[in-house]
Amino acid sequence: MKWRFCSEEAETERYVVCNADEGEPGTFKDRVLLNSYAHQVFEGMTLCASIIKAEQGFLYLRGEYLHLVEKLQDILEQRRDSGLLGNNILDQGLNFDIEIRLGCGAYICDEESALIESLEGKRGIPRNRPPYPVSQGYLGKPIVVNNVETFFAASKIAAQGGQWFADVGTKQSQGTKILSISGDCTKPGIYEYPFGTRIEQVLQDCGATDVLGIQVGGPSGTFIGLDELQRTLAFEDLATGGSFIIFNQSRSILDIVKNFTHFFAHESCGFCTPCRVGTSLLKKTAG
Repeated sequence: MKWRFCSEEAETERYVVCNADEGEPGTFKDRVLLNSYAHQVFEGMTLCASIIKAEQGFLYLRGEYLHLVEKLQDILEQRRDSGLLGNNILDQGLNFDIEIRLGCGAYICDEESALIESLEGKRGIPRNRPPYPVSQGYLGKPIVVNNVETFFAASKIAAQGGQWFADVGTKQSQGTKILSISGDCTKPGIYEYPFGTRIEQVLQDCGATDVLGIQVGGPSGTFIGLDELQRTLAFEDLATGGSFIIFNQSRSILDIVKNFTHFFAHESCGFCTPCRVGTSLLKKTAG
């Protein structure tokens, strides 16, 4: 929908941005995808550019992933040398290139309008909407902002077809979801599941026992207990950007809440009073 809406804008100067500012606690899938499958991610960005007629793309990379920059720059250069980036890509008349921009560790810049502010060299705070980024984004021009996983999937969908992807998952949540599984389990790591997979299946696969609860979707997501293990990964049930943190019975729920509260107080951008003041008050209450 973003790609379509952006392509329909009257403005001809458009941009593609890959949001790799992976700041949600418990999430590390983008790091793995960029380390192992960067070509596919850049291919997805190029596909988007061909559809919306963009000539410039940006990979907005989390500042803590500085160690990936040299490798990613080498891959971009390889793609330019192969005619997959730059002027007249594959002699098809498409001009598109990608630049890497580094974030500075601000949690809020994972939100797309704050990310755009940062790209423009401003303080990373969210914008009021409307206007939406697809009509007025970077430098006031239409822009598509998608995450690493989306561009990664797009390159595969282009090769296999939309129905191939839609045949997996549920009616309301088609496709798969990549989870960053961490915490109290014997096999933490990156897992890919069809939407509709039950939580109990995920726990079984990663070797989680004596479970107290699971934080699905990071600190701002949903905490579920043992009575909710039949719930499913899906937009109609448990939606998540990929963070999946497991806590066993040795953990204190109050310590978990205190930790998350301190995180939000520290990471508040100060734009909204309820967050700026409220998180500080909660932090003092939690101790």
